[in-house]
Amino acid sequence: MAQQGKSSLGGTVTDPSGQPLAFAVVGIPSLDHYTMCDESGSYHLPEVLPGDQILSVKLMGYQPLEQQVSLQAGNHHELNLRLQESMTNLSQVEVLGKSTSTEINTSGFAVKAIDTKNFVNQSLQTNDILDQTAGVRIRQDGGLGSRVRYNINGLSGNAIRIFINGIPMENYGSSFSLNSIPTSMIERIEVYKGVVPAEFGNDALGGAVNVILKTKSPNTLNASISYGSFNTQQASINGNYRNAKNGFTFRGSAFYNFSNNNYKVWGNQIYVTDKFGKITYIKAPRFHDDYRSMGIKAAAGFTNVKWADEFLVDVLSSGMEKDIQHGATMENVYGNRSTSQSTNLASISYRKEDLFKEGLDVNFFSSYSSLKRNVVDTIPYIYNWYGELVDFNEDGKPEEWSSGAEAGSPTLNESREKQAVVRLNAQYELNENFTVGVNQLSNYFSRKPDDPMQVQEVRDLTDTRYLNKNITGVFLNANGIDNKLKTSLFYKYYNQTVSLKDVEYERFSSTPVPYEYSKTSSFGGYGLALGYYIFPKFQLTASAEKAIRMPTGNEVFGNDAEAIDPSYELDPEQSYNANLGFNLEALHWNKHSFQMNFNVFYRNTLDMIRQVVASEQAETYGFENNDRILSKGFDTELSYSYDNKLTWMLGVSVFNARFNQQYDQYGSEYIYYGDRLRNAPYFTANSNIRYTADNWFQERSRSTFYYNIGYVHDYFRNWESLGSAGKNVIPSQMVHSIGGSYTVPSQRFTFSFDVKNITDEQVFDNWALQKPGRAFYAKLTYNLL
Repeated sequence: MAQQGKSSLGGTVTDPSGQPLAFAVVGIPSLDHYTMCDESGSYHLPEVLPGDQILSVKLMGYQPLEQQVSLQAGNHHELNLRLQESMTNLSQVEVLGKSTSTEINTSGFAVKAIDTKNFVNQSLQTNDILDQTAGVRIRQDGGLGSRVRYNINGLSGNAIRIFINGIPMENYGSSFSLNSIPTSMIERIEVYKGVVPAEFGNDALGGAVNVILKTKSPNTLNASISYGSFNTQQASINGNYRNAKNGFTFRGSAFYNFSNNNYKVWGNQIYVTDKFGKITYIKAPRFHDDYRSMGIKAAAGFTNVKWADEFLVDVLSSGMEKDIQHGATMENVYGNRSTSQSTNLASISYRKEDLFKEGLDVNFFSSYSSLKRNVVDTIPYIYNWYGELVDFNEDGKPEEWSSGAEAGSPTLNESREKQAVVRLNAQYELNENFTVGVNQLSNYFSRKPDDPMQVQEVRDLTDTRYLNKNITGVFLNANGIDNKLKTSLFYKYYNQTVSLKDVEYERFSSTPVPYEYSKTSSFGGYGLALGYYIFPKFQLTASAEKAIRMPTGNEVFGNDAEAIDPSYELDPEQSYNANLGFNLEALHWNKHSFQMNFNVFYRNTLDMIRQVVASEQAETYGFENNDRILSKGFDTELSYSYDNKLTWMLGVSVFNARFNQQYDQYGSEYIYYGDRLRNAPYFTANSNIRYTADNWFQERSRSTFYYNIGYVHDYFRNWESLGSAGKNVIPSQMVHSIGGSYTVPSQRFTFSFDVKNITDEQVFDNWALQKPGRAFYAKLTYNLL
């Protein structure tokens, strides 16, 4: 029922044949109140002012429709609408009447656009959604709050760049991550596999993930809270407000996450040792892995006014506290080491189409952030996996690490980081077929470390580290052959400067001496993407590029909180990437729908930056350049839908990445020449079945159920030619998950449940780090407006 004093409006939008039209925009312009049809063509406009209103319906490829409606207070009105196809260019093969996601998928790049509306009410995080995408593998060190790496067709880590609305996310700090963004705030997620458009401006080598936040929502306010296994608690609230008269806009959100992460682990690294040295392998819960993060984000400005499509001033404040259970592997267990950090950021953004003259679009973004990170490790006591202090002598005095702390020397390290980012994107439409553009990204990063546990002489010699990066891109986008052909040609220029002052020790001496290092790197990259419609709804895609990726601050300077050692002399990595594939857009017959995409890829990477265990005793790791890596493979995704209620998806990714450098600089042959890339899964598959039913328990209610299965084939933890050490295999993993949700007729409340890893499969990731087993979660979402 509509709220007393107001009315509501709902119905279905179809084409002339009665087929539902997804993503049609339905609204009342005079009230600035809009919604978008779901996949079944259904729309719902709650809390509409009663009286005579003009209802507007728009969808690309169809004639706009306006219809007067008379709404009575307190009543719900059903109105089904039918759109007529636009008669313009119907004889041509154009991407018309399609969702934004389809537009992106058919851009010529190897890209997958994911609409998140099916995931909004589940107890899923953004990374869970990405992990169900063909060619994408989310690699995580453990439970909530642990380090996450993104793998796209064999390239991983910082070779994959993350963006929010096209803006690099790296300056937000780790306390504000993709998982910190509620799915209800996300419109879609774009996954670029390999070649990345120049418009993004950053140095993505192997692909990019671009999260597009909702900006065209009516005035909304919603909140969600979830609770699950391992005492996992998550809550968020977000809202949008826009004054229809003057365009003033406010957007705000806040989040809170907590988990004990006390899931059970077992295997060849989980054991206890008695005083006689006898080893007993056990199954034990993690006991020192609490994680807490929170943050608030607010933006104010003006939208859809004469002088700006969007002008916003944005502030963000977030914080994080995390216990550290172990180092780079699970061999050494910690009981006291911890880290915390806080981030504050302010930014300004401006976007305007047709600025000064028709066809000139400008997008500007600038931000400044400060981050403070602390690492505390001052207690030398040794723990075992039972969470007990080790006392081999049984004299009541715990055993101690000889280094004086759990992960090396005692530390109270504090790092202060400052980062300024400026990005300008401008493009001009020369005519209906050609668009030219330029993108400039400048990033200035500094870190000042200090540790009061160090001797004063070392503290005096330790100075600020600097890493400055500038990337300039130019591009030309073109349409041809009656819009059947799409072309994007681009060039990027990369420049990075690293400088620092640190401490080193001369050979056979304990006296610290100053160490200075500076390096400037400059490279050029280029690329081309093509898309051609051979038949309506069948498009061939091809893309190729020379890509460059500069080392990041954490890779060069290290990060004690994540057990990363410095690697000052890292070189940029280069890759020659190529993709060839096709998109088969949705084919409809009766109530059935089928679509498919397929992509073959080639990556020839020079000086690949890869994680390597650097110190087994201290359980830390660093990064190294891996000379030459050659990767070939394919990924494909098929989806089927029946009656817009039952959907099935299958995604498969296979890649063969090999160490392709036969001789070192001295002419000696590498013993692992030709080996498959270590610590990297090479065959993954994912399948998902979803069923949606309306009006099961109540009129206008909606019930959804899903089942997901993910498979990762076994792979070597190290180079397979290194004898027994290299034969340490991370076993195959098959993970099953189920869940469901129920939305009440008022659309205000949604209840959902999820059971992840229902068979309690032992799931591993980076360097055999075990992830959570079976887990149960429940979530309540409440739409206040």
